Order: sequence, then structure tokens, then C-alpha cells
Amino acid sequence: MTTDHASVPISSLSEGGRHRFQEQLDQIQRDLVTMGSLVLDNTRRAGEAMLEGRLELVDEVRAVDDQVDQMYLETEKLTFETLARQQPVAGDLRFLVAATRILYELERTGDLAFNCARILRRLNGFPQHAAISPLLEASIAASCKVFGQSITALDQMQPDAGEVLDRADDEVDDLVLEFYGVVGRHSSEIGLEVAIGMSRVGRFLERIADHAVNIGEHITYTVEGTLPPAGQSTTPGGTLSR
Repeated sequence: MTTDHASVPISSLSEGGRHRFQEQLDQIQRDLVTMGSLVLDNTRRAGEAMLEGRLELVDEVRAVDDQVDQMYLETEKLTFETLARQQPVAGDLRFLVAATRILYELERTGDLAFNCARILRRLNGFPQHAAISPLLEASIAASCKVFGQSITALDQMQPDAGEVLDRADDEVDDLVLEFYGVVGRHSSEIGLEVAIGMSRVGRFLERIADHAVNIGEHITYTVEGTLPPAGQSTTPGGTLSR
């Protein structure tokens, strides 16, 4: 480790110093995967609450989201400290820069899962509707599947993650679009407030998958050093600056 007073290039570190630096990188990756797994489990929990009308799960979703927020702060601190103190280059630098953006994607996804649960509570549950409920279930499952794939890609640092997840996201987009249409057609039955709330949930599920795509792009950037074409990123500010 270097001191708090000066950064030291990696090339000038002792063997022990390089080993500790690698341990820091490994710790950051583990923390990202752990944080992502928490978010994924919490998204599934929010989905269970929505599908089964389990309002008591909303407080659990909020509690886990608080854990995610705390982990975000701790991992962000470690990442920026490592950047400032070690002067990393090449792949190590790309990883640390990407980690700062992946943290954002994970934290924002956690917020979206909690937002779904909050809408459920505000509406005192969603109606069990023969046309709407199956599409909601399918949209939740597809969104969680894509996000889960992004966490697996992060754990394994899969070089083609960006391309693979971008293709997987198409299923979520199609399902959510169909979900919007069905909710709209049955809005008079379920009520306008419920229709608006469920449409917002659809939007949140779509965005969760979008964040997964961005995580994939950051992984590909780390491993391959390539960025998606300008404007391709699916969330504001999601693409790393050139």
C-alpha cells in the first residue's frame, strides 16, 4: 500500500505492494458482485410482493435497499482511494473507472426495485387480472433474468457481455411494450390510478434491464478496451467518456 500523502506508480511498487494492490482490485470486484446479488435478490423480492400482493415484503425491500446504499458508499470510497493512491494503468485503470460506473448502475437498479414496491404499497396491491397479471409476471422474470446475467458476467468478467446483454434486453423491451398495451386497454376496469402505477412499474422493469446492459458494456470495456458506439448506452451517462 502507498501512504496517504502521495501516489506511487504501479511499476515502482515492491512485490508485496503489487500483491496488495491486486488484493484491492479483487476486493472491489467481489464487492460489486455481492452488491449486485443483493440487488437481484431484492428485485425478485419486490416481484414476489407485486405478484402475490404481499405488502409486508415492502419493508424488507426497503431494508435491503438501505444495505445496498451503504455498500455503494463503502465500495465507492475504496475504488476512488485505489485510483488516487496507486496510479493504475491499462486494464487495471479501465477496471477501476468502470467500477465507478457499475456502482451507479447497481445502486440505481436497487432504487428501481424499491420504487416498484412503493407503488404496490401506495395502491394497496395490484389487481389479479387475467390479461395483465401473466404479462407482469413475465416482465418481472425477464428483467431479473437479464440483470442476473449481468452479475454473472461481472463475476466472470466475460468479454462479450455488452453484446450478449444487449440482445437479451430485447425480450424485456417486447414484453414491457405488450404490458403497456394491455394495461391501457383495461384501464377502465382497473382504474386510472392503478393503470398509471402499473405502467410505471413496467417502465422500472425496463430500466432495470437497461442498467444490466450498461453493466455489460462496462465489463466489455474493462476486458477489451472497447466502447459502444456513441449514443448507444441505455441510461443517461451510462457510456464511459471517450
